[in-house]
Amino acid sequence: MKKSIFDIYTIKESSSIENSLFKLDKSKDKCLVVTNSKQRLLGTLTDGDVRRALINGIDFSHSIKNIYNKRPFYIKKENNKNIIKGVPRNIFENYKIIPIVNKKKQLVDIFSKNLNKLGKDFKFKSKIFDKEIPVVIMAGGEGRRLLPHTAIIPKPLIPYNGKSMIEHIIERFKNYFFNSFILTLNYKSKLMEAYFSSKKLKTKIKFIHEKTPLGTAGSLKKLDIKKNDNFFVVNCDSLIRCDYNSLVNYHFENKYDLTVVVTKKTEIFNYGSCEVNQKGNLIKIKEKPETTFLANTGFYLMSSSVIKLIKKNESLGMNTLIERCIKKKYKIGVFPIQDSEWQDLGNWGKFKDISI
Repeated sequence: MKKSIFDIYTIKESSSIENSLFKLDKSKDKCLVVTNSKQRLLGTLTDGDVRRALINGIDFSHSIKNIYNKRPFYIKKENNKNIIKGVPRNIFENYKIIPIVNKKKQLVDIFSKNLNKLGKDFKFKSKIFDKEIPVVIMAGGEGRRLLPHTAIIPKPLIPYNGKSMIEHIIERFKNYFFNSFILTLNYKSKLMEAYFSSKKLKTKIKFIHEKTPLGTAGSLKKLDIKKNDNFFVVNCDSLIRCDYNSLVNYHFENKYDLTVVVTKKTEIFNYGSCEVNQKGNLIKIKEKPETTFLANTGFYLMSSSVIKLIKKNESLGMNTLIERCIKKKYKIGVFPIQDSEWQDLGNWGKFKDISI
């Protein structure tokens, strides 16, 4: 790739917001690749990232260090070969630019959607990753928080913005070229199967039937997943808008057994919080304190090794399964996303447009 293209599309994280705006203005894709002094990939920066920072009051003189995307999707090429493993050409439709790195995660090329080409003559293989990653959607629950409607319609089929919740989930995965789905069924399972038979979604869908409810994790024991393979698990009422390919990169790069997708939540305690000493004397009062924590979104990427911790026909919650992973010293990571990238549709208060 010509040096001039690198000059246009790369920026250092110490650069100011003012300088980034100058470079973004020159970039037709309105996106830059953030690297360090050794050309190691650190992230990507869009004009949207900069705009949100300015709206939040960050000054033009501040660096971009805390505003760029540190979990970008990137492609790793084979050593000393211009071969990109496991990525179809149509995946480039999802990204303005895609960094291409070597095994040391150093930038060697950049794909530009606007230029519609790579700087070097790369060859492609057919699948998105070395092995297709199936998506397990937990769709067997009764949906009691959505009563009385779930007495008639199973929760995954409740309409949201003109489509069933589960269709939204499937479509989002298909947008990132994940096309293998496994649905765990129990409550109104025949209605669920009939629905998908009539929809003809042109994708691979398998069903796992629970004779009795097995909780949010128990049915995973029934999966036919080969050793060392990985799979997604998502609740049928969790709509996640994050970059699924970046999640896969993060999971594989860190060699996690389990990656939990989380988001930062802030709760306000609507009373004065009183702090007392050992004698019971008031020493401090704080009006409506805020507590910030990382919330589990109900979206996971896990290795087949996790299944070993589940007993056959065991009713098991996901939190208990994660606790077992921790006890067995499995390597577990968290993948943070923006609060706006997660919609929890498990209760009616979160619906904006519903038509039954």
